[in-house]
Amino acid sequence: MYLRTRLLFGIGTVTLVALLVSLLMPLESIRGDVARETDASMQLAQLLLDVQHAVGNAAGSAEARLAARDEIHRAKDLRHVQITLVDDTGALLATSPAAEPQVGVITKTLLSSSSPKTLVYPVSYRAVPLGELRVSSNPMSEFAEIEQRVGGDVALLALTVLALSGAIYWMVRRGLEPIAQVQAALANLQAGHLETRLPRFRIRDVDEISQRFNQCAAAMQEAAKQRRDLTRRVIEAEEEERKRLARELHDELGQSLTAIKVDAAYIAREAANSAPKIVNSAHSIETLSTNIMELIRTMLARLRPYGLETVGLRETIHDLVNGWQVRVADRFACALQIEGNVDSLPSDLNMTVYRLIQECLTNAVKHSSARKIQLRLSLEGGRVLLAVTESETTGNAGTVRSSGSGLLGMRERVEAHGGELNLSFEPNGGLSLRAWMPHA
Repeated sequence: MYLRTRLLFGIGTVTLVALLVSLLMPLESIRGDVARETDASMQLAQLLLDVQHAVGNAAGSAEARLAARDEIHRAKDLRHVQITLVDDTGALLATSPAAEPQVGVITKTLLSSSSPKTLVYPVSYRAVPLGELRVSSNPMSEFAEIEQRVGGDVALLALTVLALSGAIYWMVRRGLEPIAQVQAALANLQAGHLETRLPRFRIRDVDEISQRFNQCAAAMQEAAKQRRDLTRRVIEAEEEERKRLARELHDELGQSLTAIKVDAAYIAREAANSAPKIVNSAHSIETLSTNIMELIRTMLARLRPYGLETVGLRETIHDLVNGWQVRVADRFACALQIEGNVDSLPSDLNMTVYRLIQECLTNAVKHSSARKIQLRLSLEGGRVLLAVTESETTGNAGTVRSSGSGLLGMRERVEAHGGELNLSFEPNGGLSLRAWMPHA
């Protein structure tokens, strides 16, 4: 069944039931009113007959008057009327019981102009007048009953409307529950949880949406897996190229510079007596060769951190941070905290963690105005966690954009390992980076 069909059918059914209840309840009330009206008419006729019979069977006129009075006293409350017995002089002898109608203020105000009607029936005993029966209408009693009935009908109508609204709300809410599930699944998908799937639904059109959603999610998950695999291969190729370049710099250029340095030292020694002017140039060549060799060693450390393969990740990161701290001591202070046995991580994960910290420090030098950078590396619950927080900012913060090439490369490295990287700005303006990656 389609959602629109289900909702229309349910609302139509509830509306029909409410209409039937609204019709049947007043009909039931009318039937009760007719029964009470008939009983009241029969009761009034019976009382008049009883009075006539009591007067006719009396032994004298005095007894007849007393018999009529007793019959009226024994009468029950008559509906909307009251019977009064007076003697031939107009003195009141008896009055039928009648309850005081409880009428609301609005009814009294609107119907106060209605006056009671009175019918007079003479009472005689063998042609001797005894008095008369006065039958007086009581419109307020009728108004009170109408008011009660209207109040009941209004209450019933209110309950029917509330029940109808509640039933429609329940049906619409239940019918739209799958939509809420779809929205939650879309939110999870937007958050990067590509493994999210929707169940099968009994509503046909929502079930079709669920199937298409699951197909799209599966395709996105497969594409993300392929992208991660491709990124990892690219990163591995990049690291292999860095390794090859570092090896060539070390083996080829390093040996050549060493030879130049040795030759410059030899020239300076041999020319000390025969050509003193050449000595200074030879020493300059030797010094320049030393500086170039130092520069190459720095480049080699950036291209290929050999400490990862020898002393482990912990010591290599300490050396990296200390090296940066020496060079930028006037800019900011670095605080490093390492928790857990990080040296047990696989080599590819070691390299990723090292590159993340290296890129964070490079970005801090280029863009940050913070005076303190806190780095925390830990192993928790089968995950590698890296947190980098800048504090004590002195200038305009937020110059590092999340779309920068360096940060984009960091994000790709983290996602290639199935992790997640988040960037945010602290209330003090400093940049905050949080990254996690799973590890076996």
